Amino acid sequence: MINKVLSLTISVIMFIANSYAQTSTSSHYSRFGLGELEQGVLPYFNALGGSSTAFSNPNIINPKNPATYMSFRSKAFLFSTGGWHQTTKMQNNTAEQISNNNGFSHLLLGFPISKSIGVSFGMIPFSSIGYDINTTITSVDNDYTGIANYSGDGGISKVYFGGAYEISESLSFGINASYLFGGLNRRKRLLYDDESFLNSRSNSKINLRGYYYELGLLYNRILNEDSKFSIGLIANNNSSIKAKKSELVESFRLLGTSEIPKDTFSLATQLGSVVLPRYVSVGVAYYQQNKWVLVLDYSTQDWSDYSMFNESDNLANSMKLSGGVQYTPDYSSISKYYKRIDYRVGASYSNTPLQFENNQLNELSVSFGFGVPVRKSRTKYDISCTFGQRGTVENNLIKEQFIRLGLSVSYDGVWFEKQKYD
Repeated sequence: MINKVLSLTISVIMFIANSYAQTSTSSHYSRFGLGELEQGVLPYFNALGGSSTAFSNPNIINPKNPATYMSFRSKAFLFSTGGWHQTTKMQNNTAEQISNNNGFSHLLLGFPISKSIGVSFGMIPFSSIGYDINTTITSVDNDYTGIANYSGDGGISKVYFGGAYEISESLSFGINASYLFGGLNRRKRLLYDDESFLNSRSNSKINLRGYYYELGLLYNRILNEDSKFSIGLIANNNSSIKAKKSELVESFRLLGTSEIPKDTFSLATQLGSVVLPRYVSVGVAYYQQNKWVLVLDYSTQDWSDYSMFNESDNLANSMKLSGGVQYTPDYSSISKYYKRIDYRVGASYSNTPLQFENNQLNELSVSFGFGVPVRKSRTKYDISCTFGQRGTVENNLIKEQFIRLGLSVSYDGVWFEKQKYD
């Protein structure tokens, strides 16, 4: 098992290094707040519409609700990693653009400590920025015109360590201690048509580093020999994350394609904080005969309380409703492989934090996927495909239509298994 895990870990490190060299989003909407939030990055939950608050399975790590870590089997060792690809069509009333992005989705480990304690730790993307916008500028008296370019890149990652404790046979409690780190880069360039004007540019970089905590509860009730019902709850309070902002403003002239700096107007470093708003999610799950799993989630987040260096970005409170179904014909079938595959389908609807002129942007998606076990192995592949739409072309806004593909590889090993010799 150790050799397999080591091989997987080396592959993951190479994959992460390659993924971080690419831009994880091309959405113009990532300019606001902390960027585009990576709320649904695990393929096995994406296929269920993103529902995971009450989902508990001994073969799957669910970092969203730490109380589910109690489901790990005795001596089990779970390892999972993966990535995604997204094609996005962006359009307004006059033009459209297609972009392709790839990204790392997760690196997770989980195992039990005792009969009543389970733990997990790993790394998950938290948010990302990637945009490049050009717009024409004209003075009030039409004395000059020019082009304003707004661009940004970067992202925030989350490393977590969590534990769960079984309070009773029906109730478990868990907590994740998460550490956020990363940088957000935002740039602005003003290029004037009149060469007598000095062009200007500003570079703003914000680095975040800090901890926050997520609490989870899971209640299980056995209805009969073949069915079970679960209720999950996740919550965290407003959290203040330390941040440092470095800002440079200067003028320059163009010499061909080169920028020749002239004067520096401002070069400053500021210490401050980012306030992450309160988040609450409630979910239910129903299991029947090791064949059917039905899940439903409802979550809210108070983005009106968000601030970065005391600036709110005019974000609105968000809401998300999601649900999904998983069907496994016969998980123990030997003769018919297709019966051991998990078939999943889901959908979601959300009010995003983005709000323009009191119009809050909505997002709608449908998804499906498969959980494919590898023959004669403890390895499993989870595949998801999501079709979604966000925004509108009305009020000079942008509509985004996307297809997102996800793939994860999971390994279910055994700790401290004694070797047998003849």
